[in-house]
Amino acid sequence: MLFELIKSGSGFVPSDKGMIVQAPSELGLLESDIEKWLADKPKLLLPNEELLVIAQSVAGQSMADVLALDALGRLVIVEIKRNLSDRTVVGQLLEYAARLKNASFEELQKYARRYRSDDTFDLYAAFQEFAEGVKLAKDEFGREHRVFIVAPDSDANLRSVVEWLKMYGVPIEFVPFTIYADVQGSPRFLQFEGVVTSPERGNYGEWAGHWIFNTNETHAPGAYERMFQRNVAAIKGYPNGPANLEGAAVGDKVFAYVNQQGLRAVGTVLDQQVRAGAGIFVDDKGNQLPDEYHLSIEWQIAPAERSITSSDAATQFGYNLPVRSVFAKLHRGSIALRLEKELQSRAKT
Repeated sequence: MLFELIKSGSGFVPSDKGMIVQAPSELGLLESDIEKWLADKPKLLLPNEELLVIAQSVAGQSMADVLALDALGRLVIVEIKRNLSDRTVVGQLLEYAARLKNASFEELQKYARRYRSDDTFDLYAAFQEFAEGVKLAKDEFGREHRVFIVAPDSDANLRSVVEWLKMYGVPIEFVPFTIYADVQGSPRFLQFEGVVTSPERGNYGEWAGHWIFNTNETHAPGAYERMFQRNVAAIKGYPNGPANLEGAAVGDKVFAYVNQQGLRAVGTVLDQQVRAGAGIFVDDKGNQLPDEYHLSIEWQIAPAERSITSSDAATQFGYNLPVRSVFAKLHRGSIALRLEKELQSRAKT
């Protein structure tokens, strides 16, 4: 079933289009339908980073609805409800997480092979390609968890339990979504309130004002070169609009990560306001692609052959970079400062 996705904060007024909110069950939608949406488009859940999906639930088996790995090898565990969710789902989700706490790499690979219907699928190789060389031993896969409850609504008890758990360091989030249908009862619009979370968690020392930005050439190859020329970081086409570039202050430092190359530039934020822009994401005929946003940054650019790859960062600096994040803080302040000085040095030569 195809929906038009609505951006959070877009000003969409359903009544103006003759739309009403409908529960998935009233529309004949199953939880498996929602699973498939998230497995196909995990950015609905986490709009500021990419995930490597490795499993969906199997009928008759007790397991979470969607399993994925993030770029640091943490297991993302998603439980989906198609109607109002209450506090009982928290216990169910934490039970799944506890069961997966000691899951071996071989078990995770078994999930992935079944999900892809491929008995030869190499999860380790796929992760290395996905995370672009992040150094992670097989026995480290899935040792840390991030858990998500996805439902159209919840009672107050669930939200209070989730907030209490988060206060004590449990990596749990509630993510609501809304389906709008026309007067004939046909679902037309889907809106997810995806969450923007830090890619790093734990006691990594003080933040020293550093961010990592993935230039992402998916929509327009070579876009990163235009970003460097025009001194901006630019994004387009995200469900939450400009939000993925927000949060930095004037003077903060930003590392630009180019896929398949590594850290290519370090820059200084000149204006913290994210603004609508143009000229970075264009198609092969030079036509502007929609929904482009800019953050003004003065870049210092290293040649491609002198970039700091994610493998370099892991082996030489002891830092697994969250390379699949759109724009995120780097919390290991002392290492981030070393990376900044090294990249500035490479940019001068």
